[in-house]
Amino acid sequence: MVRRLFRLVVCPRMLMPTWRRLSLGALLLCPVMVVQAAGVDTVSAAIQNGDYQDALTQADTLLTPSEQQALVPSERAELQRLQAIAHLYLDQRAEAYRAYRQALTLNGLSKASEADALTAVISLAFRVEQYEEVLNYARQLRDKHTLQPTSARFAMQAAYALSRFDVAIEYARQLQKLGAEDAFILQTKGLSEMALSRFKAAAATFDKLVNQPDVAPRWLEQAARAHAKAGSHQTARQYLARAHADISLYRTLSASLLEQDASQQALRYWQQGLQQLTRLPTREEQLFLVQCLIKTGQRVAALNRISEVNLSEPDKQTLKLQVMLAYQLNHWQEVIDTAQVALSYGLKDDRMLWQWLSISAIKAGDYALADYALEQWEARDPTGLAERWRDTLELLKAKRAKRRDARLS
Repeated sequence: MVRRLFRLVVCPRMLMPTWRRLSLGALLLCPVMVVQAAGVDTVSAAIQNGDYQDALTQADTLLTPSEQQALVPSERAELQRLQAIAHLYLDQRAEAYRAYRQALTLNGLSKASEADALTAVISLAFRVEQYEEVLNYARQLRDKHTLQPTSARFAMQAAYALSRFDVAIEYARQLQKLGAEDAFILQTKGLSEMALSRFKAAAATFDKLVNQPDVAPRWLEQAARAHAKAGSHQTARQYLARAHADISLYRTLSASLLEQDASQQALRYWQQGLQQLTRLPTREEQLFLVQCLIKTGQRVAALNRISEVNLSEPDKQTLKLQVMLAYQLNHWQEVIDTAQVALSYGLKDDRMLWQWLSISAIKAGDYALADYALEQWEARDPTGLAERWRDTLELLKAKRAKRRDARLS
């Protein structure tokens, strides 16, 4: 057949009758049309038979520049898609990714083929961390076709990876509508809401998550954070207790609340954290409790705690703090006793310590100590306040001397 066609083609046209030339033209065109129409089916059949390399070879042949001119855009696009499928079966993901993208660029796929290509390219783009591409193709799939749970999940993860938290939340909602909501989706949605400071929404999301069986303690802790930020502190503390949360999380939440001037709530968190300890609180943990107590105006309790710290591990800062609290509470003798210890810890040049000691000694009636302390205070006081207390001391000393003289007479 080929030889006959060849002879006919190379024969001088002038020797052929008109009908013969027309018949030859039809004969030459028909095989080309049949081959091109059957090309897609042939490649598809090869894939169905498991002949993936053969399918690639056939597709490559049909897509060569000389051959593809005879293809319409829909055929070129479908051949590119079939190429991608064959590459996938051969575990050639990079080649499959390129072929799918080329097929989609041609914009000639049927509705079903386009949906298949978009679904596949979303998965491949996600594997190579092309997250912007994932979102682009997911948007096309959602707008033109039906977004399936797997593709929506990839889009949600891609959006979260790009810190597009609002987009991640939207895909999480779509997954919920599709009936595909699970723990991972709730986790991603809750974390995205936290990142956007939507604390009430995050608290509601984590509530759903932690009510699932076998929830990990860290998600109970995350739920506690969300509720603490949302202001539902009792629920937050319940979750912390369920999680047996580490003391460091209690510290973080309490410190944050102190910064927000919510000192009473900060104290409650910290006290609960200390109660859950299976060991004695460290020095730093005790000092943070003192800070919370001071912020809430509980100076007596704070003084008792700082006194306990100084009995075992004193330093100049904690000793000075104890002196200050005792002074504020008019515990003059405690000021005197603690200040003298503090002086031995390197606070001899501390003006405030000498001031507290001077006034406390005067209040306690220890005028000899007051006289010495005032000398030290006066040497360091630029305000003149020490001089006024000196006048007070001299008046008190004179009154005492007068009473003593009266008794002796």
